[in-house]
Amino acid sequence: MLPFKKIAKSHDGSAMKVYRSSSKYCKDCPLRSRCIGKSDFKAITDSTDKPLYDKMHLKMQTDYAKRIMKRRSSTVEPVLGTLINFLNMKRVNTRGLKQANKHVLMAALAYNLKKYLKFVSRKSIAKAAAIHRELLAPIKTILLRFIRALLPNPDFSLS
Repeated sequence: MLPFKKIAKSHDGSAMKVYRSSSKYCKDCPLRSRCIGKSDFKAITDSTDKPLYDKMHLKMQTDYAKRIMKRRSSTVEPVLGTLINFLNMKRVNTRGLKQANKHVLMAALAYNLKKYLKFVSRKSIAKAAAIHRELLAPIKTILLRFIRALLPNPDFSLS
């Protein structure tokens, strides 16, 4: 275990804990060449929020979390992917929060309208197919009765 040395700022401004060995601990270690090479010490940095990350990682391993992530990946993620890739949401080219809000709302409206139109047309096609089946069965029956009335013993063989 490396001893804690200090809290430093990373390149993006977040706080990092720095753990560092000293040369007196590493001097006689058989793994020194693989571990630290030609350096005098080993330094490891870690986020100050690591306990929170670890707690969340454990929470995400539960069955409940896996079910929720599966549901999210099938409901929310496709919407975000469609908005970003097809409805110009990679970058909002407006000035101000009010205009950006309008941009997002219009993209969401376009997405919902496209989805609604697909739903309505699919529903109407299904209704048309059902009506077609309902009308076709009685017509077949009437035609068969008509043929049997004209020809008492119809033979449809090709011989």
